[in-house]
Amino acid sequence: MRVGIPRALALAFCLSVTAGCSVMRHPASDSDSWTWAQNASTEASTQPQPYSVGRGSPPHTGAWTPGTRAPEFDFSHPRVDDYVARFQTDLRGFFASALSRSGRYVPRMSSILEKEGLPQELAYLPLIESGFRTQAVSRAGAVGPWQFIRTTGQRYGLRIDQYVDERRDPVKSTHAAARYLKDLYDMFGNWHLSLAAYNTGEGHITRILGRGVADDFWQMSDRGYLYQETEDYVPQFLAALHIAEEPQAYGFDPPDEAPVHYDLVTIKKSLSLATVAQLSGTSTDTIKELNPALHRGIVPPQGYAVRLPKGTKETFEVALANLPASYFARATPAKAKGRRGHGVWPTHRAHRGRAVAAKHHVVATANGARGSKSGPTVVALRHRGHSRIVE
Repeated sequence: MRVGIPRALALAFCLSVTAGCSVMRHPASDSDSWTWAQNASTEASTQPQPYSVGRGSPPHTGAWTPGTRAPEFDFSHPRVDDYVARFQTDLRGFFASALSRSGRYVPRMSSILEKEGLPQELAYLPLIESGFRTQAVSRAGAVGPWQFIRTTGQRYGLRIDQYVDERRDPVKSTHAAARYLKDLYDMFGNWHLSLAAYNTGEGHITRILGRGVADDFWQMSDRGYLYQETEDYVPQFLAALHIAEEPQAYGFDPPDEAPVHYDLVTIKKSLSLATVAQLSGTSTDTIKELNPALHRGIVPPQGYAVRLPKGTKETFEVALANLPASYFARATPAKAKGRRGHGVWPTHRAHRGRAVAAKHHVVATANGARGSKSGPTVVALRHRGHSRIVE
């Protein structure tokens, strides 16, 4: 659940809106389409704890059928035009980067939402939540692409502990977000109100409706019953969705990052992600990119289902079966000091890892990067580090 907004958004939203600012359109062209190869059945989501929706919830309007586009997603409101213009101008850099990253996640997210009977357009909500950054963290502690706070994430079945934070996992967090959004719609029967509640909390929206002072989101906004951030939230989403559905018409390139393809393997003992990378013949950064929930850089002692680059599962399993038992003795291998104080793998462990990899035709180096003496030659995914989104 989103609590804050990125600093760039916060600064820009403090600027006054220029009256009569028109939406700039560019000649439209056909946009590319993307697919996600991973089968949904390979990632069984954890069942959430029962969640009781509030009493006295307003009835459904009957205007929306699950799995179809919500009629509330109307782009004609002037405030939506204002935010479309902002995304094209002062927020262009943020939006362009977020839209580019969306290509990795939206196909899979929209598929999950569709199977849950929700509008697929909600897959673009992370555009304004986190910019599709798995490592996004707000100052209030909301984490991941869907910006869940700890209590809400745990309520909807996400594992959050010293080894794992599944709020960062784009697949598992989407399952949780889908269940939460479905509960909110069951409460309010309207997507604008449901999205406002996703931002500010269902209790706040319920209290406003209970007082009988406003019937819909725009009335609540116009009459000053919402926090400024929540007033902005729905038009921000509608503007982001409007551009994302036809980016070239608004001067943006279609997403250029390809969807992620991976194999899933269950590792039953604690193992460093650096070792996982060595055994699969890829880089540590790639394994971290595929497994953002493993925020300590290790597989938990109880084991965990880990993602590997597509096509490396068999190589990994053979190498793992031949891995000396001493590799499992410690979750995080001791580090020796290298030149300039940088930590490096102990020499005997690095040599042993190379020997195992060579035996099974895996090219590996001490830092887990696949390559030769001249340096890494294959890195499947670009490492972006641990960026933080601060409101």
